[in-house]
Amino acid sequence: MPSLTMPNIGEGVTEGEIVRWLKQLGDPIARDEPVVEIETDKAIVEIPSPFEGTLTSILVAEGETVPIGAAIAEITATGDEAPEAAAPEAAPSVPAPAPAEPPPSARPERPAGRYSPAVRRLAAEHGLDLSLVSGSGANGRVTRQDVLRFLEGAPPAEAAAPPSPPPPAAPAAAPPPGEGEPVRLSATRRAIARHMSEAHATIPVAWMAVEADVSGLVELRRRARDAFEEAHGLRLTFMPFFVQAIARTLREHPALNASYSEDGVLRHERLDMGIAVATDSGLLVPVLRAAGSKSLAELSRELQDLAERARARTLTREELVGATLTIDNTGAFGSLISQPIVPLGQVAIVTTEAIRRELRVVRGDDAFAVRSVMNLAISFDHRALDGAEAGAFMATLKTRLEAIGPDDPLDAGA
Repeated sequence: MPSLTMPNIGEGVTEGEIVRWLKQLGDPIARDEPVVEIETDKAIVEIPSPFEGTLTSILVAEGETVPIGAAIAEITATGDEAPEAAAPEAAPSVPAPAPAEPPPSARPERPAGRYSPAVRRLAAEHGLDLSLVSGSGANGRVTRQDVLRFLEGAPPAEAAAPPSPPPPAAPAAAPPPGEGEPVRLSATRRAIARHMSEAHATIPVAWMAVEADVSGLVELRRRARDAFEEAHGLRLTFMPFFVQAIARTLREHPALNASYSEDGVLRHERLDMGIAVATDSGLLVPVLRAAGSKSLAELSRELQDLAERARARTLTREELVGATLTIDNTGAFGSLISQPIVPLGQVAIVTTEAIRRELRVVRGDDAFAVRSVMNLAISFDHRALDGAEAGAFMATLKTRLEAIGPDDPLDAGA
Protein backbone atom coordinates (compact mmCIF):
# COMPACT_ATOMS: atom_id res chain seq x y z
CA MET A 1 0.00 0.00 0.00
CA PRO A 2 1.45 3.43 -0.91
CA SER A 3 2.76 5.49 2.00
CA LEU A 4 2.82 9.23 2.54
CA THR A 5 6.26 10.13 3.88
CA MET A 6 7.76 13.14 5.63
CA PRO A 7 9.16 15.04 2.62
CA ASN A 8 12.55 16.67 2.27
CA ILE A 9 11.50 20.31 2.40
CA GLY A 10 14.90 21.91 2.06
CA GLU A 11 18.59 21.77 2.79
CA GLY A 12 19.35 21.42 6.47
CA VAL A 13 15.87 20.23 7.49
CA THR A 14 16.15 16.81 9.16
CA GLU A 15 12.76 16.31 10.79
CA GLY A 16 9.22 17.64 10.94
CA GLU A 17 6.44 17.77 13.50
CA ILE A 18 2.85 16.82 12.70
CA VAL A 19 0.76 19.91 13.48
CA ARG A 20 -2.68 18.92 12.17
CA TRP A 21 -4.21 16.20 10.03
CA LEU A 22 -6.40 17.84 7.38
CA LYS A 23 -7.96 14.50 6.41
CA GLN A 24 -9.42 11.73 8.58
CA LEU A 25 -9.46 7.95 8.14
CA GLY A 26 -11.67 6.95 5.22
CA ASP A 27 -11.63 10.39 3.59
CA PRO A 28 -11.18 10.45 -0.19
CA ILE A 29 -8.10 12.36 -1.33
CA ALA A 30 -7.48 13.96 -4.71
CA ARG A 31 -4.04 14.10 -6.26
CA ASP A 32 -2.07 17.11 -4.91
CA GLU A 33 -4.73 17.75 -2.23
CA PRO A 34 -3.25 18.79 1.16
CA VAL A 35 -3.41 15.97 3.70
CA VAL A 36 -1.43 17.21 6.70
CA GLU A 37 0.26 20.30 8.12
CA ILE A 38 3.83 19.86 9.33
CA GLU A 39 6.17 22.23 11.12
CA THR A 40 9.88 22.37 10.45
CA ASP A 41 12.43 24.64 12.08
CA LYS A 42 11.48 27.41 9.64
CA ALA A 43 7.84 27.17 8.58
CA ILE A 44 4.51 25.38 8.72
CA VAL A 45 3.68 23.79 5.37
CA GLU A 46 0.89 21.67 3.95
CA ILE A 47 1.88 18.30 2.49
CA PRO A 48 -0.17 17.17 -0.53
CA SER A 49 -0.90 13.60 -1.58
CA PRO A 50 1.13 12.47 -4.61
CA PHE A 51 -1.77 10.32 -5.82
CA GLU A 52 -5.55 9.95 -5.67
CA GLY A 53 -7.04 7.51 -3.18
CA THR A 54 -8.40 7.03 0.33
CA LEU A 55 -6.65 7.67 3.66
CA THR A 56 -6.57 4.25 5.31
CA SER A 57 -4.03 4.66 8.11
CA ILE A 58 -2.51 7.51 10.13
CA LEU A 59 0.88 6.40 11.45
CA VAL A 60 1.99 9.52 13.32
CA ALA A 61 -0.16 11.44 15.79
CA GLU A 62 -0.42 15.21 15.97
CA GLY A 63 2.39 16.68 18.05
CA GLU A 64 4.89 13.92 17.20
CA THR A 65 8.17 14.56 15.39
CA VAL A 66 9.60 12.19 12.80
CA PRO A 67 12.68 12.26 10.54
CA ILE A 68 12.62 13.09 6.85
CA GLY A 69 11.60 10.03 4.82
CA ALA A 70 9.59 8.36 7.60
CA ALA A 71 6.12 7.05 6.69
CA ILE A 72 3.38 9.15 8.29
CA ALA A 73 0.24 7.73 6.64
CA GLU A 74 -0.98 5.03 4.25
CA ILE A 75 -3.22 5.80 1.30
CA THR A 76 -5.07 3.24 -0.81
CA ALA A 77 -4.51 4.59 -4.29
CA THR A 78 -7.32 4.46 -6.83
CA GLY A 79 -7.15 1.08 -8.57
CA ASP A 80 -5.32 -0.65 -5.73
CA GLU A 81 -6.93 -3.64 -4.07
CA ALA A 82 -8.51 -2.82 -0.75
CA PRO A 83 -6.84 -4.36 2.27
CA GLU A 84 -8.29 -7.71 3.29
CA ALA A 85 -9.62 -6.33 6.55
CA ALA A 86 -11.75 -3.76 4.76
CA ALA A 87 -13.20 -5.80 1.90
CA PRO A 88 -16.01 -8.31 1.55
CA GLU A 89 -18.94 -8.47 3.84
CA ALA A 90 -19.74 -12.02 2.68
CA ALA A 91 -18.70 -14.50 5.37
CA PRO A 92 -16.93 -17.75 4.46
CA SER A 93 -19.04 -20.91 4.66
CA VAL A 94 -16.83 -22.35 7.40
CA PRO A 95 -15.40 -19.69 9.68
CA ALA A 96 -11.82 -20.24 10.63
CA PRO A 97 -11.12 -20.48 14.34
CA ALA A 98 -9.72 -17.29 15.83
CA PRO A 99 -6.10 -17.59 16.91
CA ALA A 100 -5.49 -17.56 20.63
CA GLU A 101 -4.44 -14.14 21.95
CA PRO A 102 -0.86 -14.20 23.17
CA PRO A 103 -0.34 -13.40 26.84
CA PRO A 104 0.86 -9.86 27.65
CA SER A 105 4.34 -11.15 28.42
CA ALA A 106 4.62 -12.43 24.85
CA ARG A 107 3.90 -9.04 23.31
CA PRO A 108 6.25 -8.62 20.32
CA GLU A 109 8.81 -5.86 20.50
CA ARG A 110 7.99 -2.87 18.32
CA PRO A 111 10.59 -2.02 15.71
CA ALA A 112 12.69 1.01 16.64
CA GLY A 113 11.61 2.82 13.48
CA ARG A 114 8.07 3.08 14.84
CA TYR A 115 9.14 5.44 17.59
CA SER A 116 9.50 9.17 16.98
CA PRO A 117 12.86 10.82 17.80
CA ALA A 118 11.21 12.66 20.72
CA VAL A 119 9.94 9.38 22.20
CA ARG A 120 13.31 7.66 21.77
CA ARG A 121 15.13 10.59 23.41
CA LEU A 122 12.75 10.59 26.38
CA ALA A 123 13.14 6.83 26.83
CA ALA A 124 16.94 7.06 26.60
CA GLU A 125 17.00 9.76 29.27
CA HIS A 126 15.22 7.41 31.68
CA GLY A 127 16.83 4.13 30.56
CA LEU A 128 13.41 2.81 29.54
CA ASP A 129 12.79 -0.23 27.31
CA LEU A 130 10.09 1.03 24.93
CA SER A 131 8.82 -2.49 24.26
CA LEU A 132 7.33 -2.37 27.77
CA VAL A 133 5.16 0.65 26.95
CA SER A 134 1.65 0.25 25.51
CA GLY A 135 0.93 2.68 22.69
CA SER A 136 -2.24 4.75 22.43
CA GLY A 137 -1.41 6.43 19.12
CA ALA A 138 -2.46 5.48 15.62
CA ASN A 139 -1.87 1.75 14.96
CA GLY A 140 -0.60 1.30 18.51
CA ARG A 141 2.17 3.85 18.10
CA VAL A 142 3.85 4.88 21.37
CA THR A 143 3.50 8.61 22.03
CA ARG A 144 5.39 10.88 24.40
CA GLN A 145 2.39 10.90 26.74
CA ASP A 146 2.45 7.08 26.85
CA VAL A 147 6.08 7.19 28.01
CA LEU A 148 5.32 9.86 30.63
CA ARG A 149 2.37 7.83 31.95
CA PHE A 150 4.54 4.73 32.17
CA LEU A 151 7.28 6.59 34.05
CA GLU A 152 4.72 8.04 36.47
CA GLY A 153 3.23 4.60 37.09
CA ALA A 154 -0.15 5.53 35.61
CA PRO A 155 -2.17 2.87 33.76
CA PRO A 156 -1.60 2.97 29.98
CA ALA A 157 -4.17 4.69 27.80
CA GLU A 158 -6.04 2.25 25.58
CA ALA A 159 -5.72 2.59 21.84
CA ALA A 160 -8.94 3.26 19.95
CA ALA A 161 -10.61 0.15 18.52
CA PRO A 162 -11.90 0.59 14.95
CA PRO A 163 -15.38 -1.00 15.47
CA SER A 164 -16.39 1.25 18.36
CA PRO A 165 -15.77 4.88 19.33
CA PRO A 166 -12.73 5.36 21.54
CA PRO A 167 -13.15 6.17 25.22
CA PRO A 168 -12.52 9.78 26.23
CA ALA A 169 -8.81 10.46 26.49
CA ALA A 170 -7.61 10.56 30.08
CA PRO A 171 -6.15 13.93 31.09
CA ALA A 172 -2.38 14.04 31.30
CA ALA A 173 -1.08 13.34 34.77
CA ALA A 174 -0.52 16.52 36.75
CA PRO A 175 3.10 17.28 37.66
CA PRO A 176 4.09 16.95 41.31
CA PRO A 177 3.18 19.99 43.45
CA GLY A 178 5.61 22.83 42.92
CA GLU A 179 7.10 21.33 39.74
CA GLY A 180 5.21 23.59 37.33
CA GLU A 181 3.77 22.73 33.94
CA PRO A 182 5.99 21.18 31.23
CA VAL A 183 5.78 22.95 27.86
CA ARG A 184 6.57 20.93 24.75
CA LEU A 185 9.13 22.54 22.44
CA SER A 186 7.96 23.23 18.91
CA ALA A 187 10.14 22.41 15.93
CA THR A 188 10.93 26.12 15.61
CA ARG A 189 11.94 26.42 19.27
CA ARG A 190 14.18 23.34 19.01
CA ALA A 191 15.85 24.75 15.90
CA ILE A 192 16.42 28.10 17.60
CA ALA A 193 17.96 26.27 20.56
CA ARG A 194 20.30 24.30 18.28
CA HIS A 195 21.39 27.31 16.24
CA MET A 196 21.88 29.63 19.22
CA SER A 197 23.82 26.99 21.17
CA GLU A 198 26.11 26.32 18.21
CA ALA A 199 26.63 30.03 17.52
CA HIS A 200 27.33 30.80 21.19
CA ALA A 201 29.81 27.93 21.45
CA THR A 202 31.54 28.73 18.14
CA ILE A 203 31.71 32.51 17.78
CA PRO A 204 33.78 34.69 20.16
CA VAL A 205 31.46 37.69 20.38
CA ALA A 206 32.57 41.24 21.16
CA TRP A 207 30.09 44.07 21.64
CA MET A 208 29.80 47.84 21.65
CA ALA A 209 27.12 50.53 21.55
CA VAL A 210 26.79 54.21 20.65
CA GLU A 211 24.11 56.83 21.22
CA ALA A 212 22.69 58.77 18.27
CA ASP A 213 20.68 62.00 18.31
CA VAL A 214 17.90 61.27 15.80
CA SER A 215 15.81 64.39 16.41
CA GLY A 216 16.00 65.34 12.72
CA LEU A 217 14.86 61.86 11.64
CA VAL A 218 11.95 61.90 14.10
CA GLU A 219 10.74 65.27 12.79
CA LEU A 220 11.23 64.24 9.12
CA ARG A 221 9.09 61.15 9.66
CA ARG A 222 6.42 63.17 11.49
CA ARG A 223 6.13 65.62 8.60
CA ALA A 224 6.26 63.01 5.82
CA ARG A 225 4.16 60.12 7.16
CA ASP A 226 0.67 61.31 6.11
CA ALA A 227 1.72 62.10 2.53
CA PHE A 228 3.74 58.87 2.38
CA GLU A 229 0.78 56.78 3.52
CA GLU A 230 -1.53 58.51 1.03
CA ALA A 231 0.92 58.00 -1.85
CA HIS A 232 1.92 54.41 -1.12
CA GLY A 233 -0.80 52.97 1.13
CA LEU A 234 1.87 52.10 3.69
CA ARG A 235 2.57 53.24 7.22
CA LEU A 236 5.94 55.00 7.44
CA THR A 237 7.92 53.52 10.33
CA PHE A 238 11.50 54.10 11.42
CA MET A 239 12.64 50.65 10.29
CA PRO A 240 13.12 51.45 6.56
CA PHE A 241 15.28 54.45 7.54
CA PHE A 242 17.43 52.18 9.72
CA VAL A 243 17.76 49.50 7.02
CA GLN A 244 18.68 52.08 4.39
CA ALA A 245 21.27 53.74 6.65
CA ILE A 246 22.85 50.41 7.65
CA ALA A 247 23.00 49.20 4.03
CA ARG A 248 24.68 52.43 2.89
CA THR A 249 27.13 52.24 5.79
CA LEU A 250 28.05 48.67 4.85
CA ARG A 251 29.16 49.92 1.44
CA GLU A 252 31.78 52.03 3.24
CA HIS A 253 32.71 49.23 5.67
CA PRO A 254 32.53 45.99 3.63
CA ALA A 255 34.41 44.02 6.31
CA LEU A 256 31.12 43.70 8.21
CA ASN A 257 29.20 42.35 5.21
CA ALA A 258 30.99 39.02 5.36
CA SER A 259 31.17 35.39 6.48
CA TYR A 260 33.99 33.75 8.43
CA SER A 261 35.51 30.30 7.90
CA GLU A 262 38.81 28.64 8.81
CA ASP A 263 39.93 29.30 5.23
CA GLY A 264 39.40 33.04 5.53
CA VAL A 265 36.77 35.77 5.42
CA LEU A 266 34.42 36.03 2.46
CA ARG A 267 33.28 39.59 1.78
CA HIS A 268 29.94 39.60 0.00
CA GLU A 269 29.08 41.79 -2.96
CA ARG A 270 25.36 41.49 -2.20
CA LEU A 271 23.67 43.36 0.66
CA ASP A 272 21.01 40.95 1.91
CA MET A 273 19.71 42.04 5.32
CA GLY A 274 18.25 39.54 7.78
CA ILE A 275 15.28 41.17 9.56
CA ALA A 276 14.48 39.65 12.96
CA VAL A 277 10.71 39.13 13.40
CA ALA A 278 9.08 37.96 16.63
CA THR A 279 6.31 35.39 16.05
CA ASP A 280 4.07 33.36 18.35
CA SER A 281 6.26 30.30 17.85
CA GLY A 282 9.67 31.97 18.04
CA LEU A 283 12.06 34.28 16.24
CA LEU A 284 12.23 34.13 12.44
CA VAL A 285 14.70 36.07 10.29
CA PRO A 286 13.46 36.59 6.73
CA VAL A 287 15.94 38.08 4.29
CA LEU A 288 15.45 41.41 2.54
CA ARG A 289 17.41 41.06 -0.70
CA ALA A 290 19.47 43.87 -2.27
CA ALA A 291 18.62 46.20 0.62
CA GLY A 292 21.11 48.83 -0.51
CA SER A 293 19.39 49.50 -3.84
CA LYS A 294 15.81 50.03 -2.65
CA SER A 295 13.84 53.21 -1.97
CA LEU A 296 12.10 53.87 1.35
CA ALA A 297 8.77 52.93 -0.22
CA GLU A 298 10.17 49.64 -1.54
CA LEU A 299 11.79 48.89 1.81
CA SER A 300 8.56 49.70 3.67
CA ARG A 301 6.52 47.42 1.42
CA GLU A 302 8.95 44.51 1.64
CA LEU A 303 9.47 44.85 5.40
CA GLN A 304 5.72 44.80 5.99
CA ASP A 305 5.23 41.83 3.65
CA LEU A 306 8.05 39.79 5.20
CA ALA A 307 6.84 40.48 8.74
CA GLU A 308 3.24 39.54 7.95
CA ARG A 309 4.21 36.31 6.21
CA ALA A 310 6.69 35.42 8.96
CA ARG A 311 3.91 35.66 11.56
CA ALA A 312 1.56 33.68 9.29
CA ARG A 313 4.32 31.08 8.73
CA THR A 314 3.99 31.28 4.94
CA LEU A 315 7.58 32.21 4.08
CA THR A 316 9.51 29.91 1.78
CA ARG A 317 12.80 28.41 2.92
CA GLU A 318 14.63 30.48 0.29
CA GLU A 319 13.38 33.64 2.02
CA LEU A 320 14.97 32.56 5.31
CA VAL A 321 18.54 31.85 4.25
CA GLY A 322 21.49 33.83 2.91
CA ALA A 323 21.52 36.99 5.04
CA THR A 324 24.86 38.82 5.07
CA LEU A 325 24.08 40.88 8.20
CA THR A 326 21.09 40.86 10.58
CA ILE A 327 19.16 43.83 11.97
CA ASP A 328 17.11 43.37 15.15
CA ASN A 329 14.75 46.24 16.03
CA THR A 330 14.62 45.48 19.75
CA GLY A 331 13.53 49.07 20.34
CA ALA A 332 10.03 48.04 19.24
CA PHE A 333 9.74 46.34 22.66
CA GLY A 334 11.09 49.34 24.56
CA SER A 335 14.61 47.94 24.88
CA LEU A 336 17.35 50.47 25.65
CA ILE A 337 20.34 48.18 25.03
CA SER A 338 20.73 44.63 23.70
CA GLN A 339 23.57 42.15 23.28
CA PRO A 340 22.44 39.59 20.68
CA ILE A 341 24.24 36.44 19.55
CA VAL A 342 25.92 36.69 16.14
CA PRO A 343 24.09 34.39 13.69
CA LEU A 344 26.02 31.55 12.09
CA GLY A 345 27.35 32.51 8.66
CA GLN A 346 27.57 36.23 9.51
CA VAL A 347 30.12 38.37 11.32
CA ALA A 348 27.80 40.96 12.88
CA ILE A 349 24.29 41.78 14.05
CA VAL A 350 23.06 45.34 14.70
CA THR A 351 20.26 46.28 17.10
CA THR A 352 18.25 49.49 16.90
CA GLU A 353 16.94 50.47 20.32
CA ALA A 354 14.02 52.56 21.57
CA ILE A 355 13.89 56.26 20.68
CA ARG A 356 13.39 58.34 23.81
CA ARG A 357 13.15 62.03 24.70
CA GLU A 358 15.96 63.12 27.02
CA LEU A 359 17.82 66.21 28.13
CA ARG A 360 21.11 66.63 26.31
CA VAL A 361 23.78 69.30 25.90
CA VAL A 362 23.47 70.80 22.42
CA ARG A 363 26.82 71.04 20.69
CA GLY A 364 28.07 74.52 19.92
CA ASP A 365 26.46 76.60 22.64
CA ASP A 366 26.60 74.26 25.67
CA ALA A 367 22.86 74.76 26.20
CA PHE A 368 20.52 72.04 27.40
CA ALA A 369 17.69 70.86 25.15
CA VAL A 370 15.25 67.96 25.01
CA ARG A 371 16.32 65.70 22.14
CA SER A 372 15.20 62.41 20.57
CA VAL A 373 18.03 59.93 21.16
CA MET A 374 18.52 56.19 20.68
CA ASN A 375 21.18 53.56 21.22
CA LEU A 376 22.69 51.50 18.41
CA ALA A 377 24.43 48.26 19.42
CA ILE A 378 26.52 45.73 17.54
CA SER A 379 27.68 42.22 18.37
CA PHE A 380 30.51 41.04 16.12
CA ASP A 381 32.68 37.98 15.52
CA HIS A 382 36.09 38.83 16.97
CA ARG A 383 37.74 36.23 14.71
CA ALA A 384 36.78 38.29 11.66
CA LEU A 385 36.71 41.82 13.06
CA ASP A 386 38.58 43.95 15.56
CA GLY A 387 37.06 46.66 17.69
CA ALA A 388 38.49 49.36 15.44
CA GLU A 389 36.59 48.06 12.40
CA ALA A 390 33.33 47.64 14.29
CA GLY A 391 33.80 51.03 15.96
CA ALA A 392 34.39 52.76 12.63
CA PHE A 393 31.23 51.19 11.23
CA MET A 394 29.18 52.36 14.23
CA ALA A 395 30.64 55.87 14.07
CA THR A 396 29.68 56.16 10.39
CA LEU A 397 26.18 54.82 11.08
CA LYS A 398 25.73 57.28 13.97
CA THR A 399 26.88 60.20 11.79
CA ARG A 400 24.59 59.15 8.94
CA LEU A 401 21.48 58.98 11.13
CA GLU A 402 22.30 62.23 12.95
CA ALA A 403 22.76 64.03 9.60
CA ILE A 404 19.14 63.45 8.56
CA GLY A 405 17.28 66.77 8.79
CA PRO A 406 13.56 67.51 9.07
CA ASP A 407 13.52 69.17 5.63
CA ASP A 408 15.45 66.45 3.79
CA PRO A 409 13.74 64.69 0.88
CA LEU A 410 12.98 61.04 1.52
CA ASP A 411 15.67 58.74 0.11
CA ALA A 412 18.30 61.48 0.39
CA GLY A 413 21.68 59.83 -0.12
CA ALA A 414 23.14 60.98 3.16
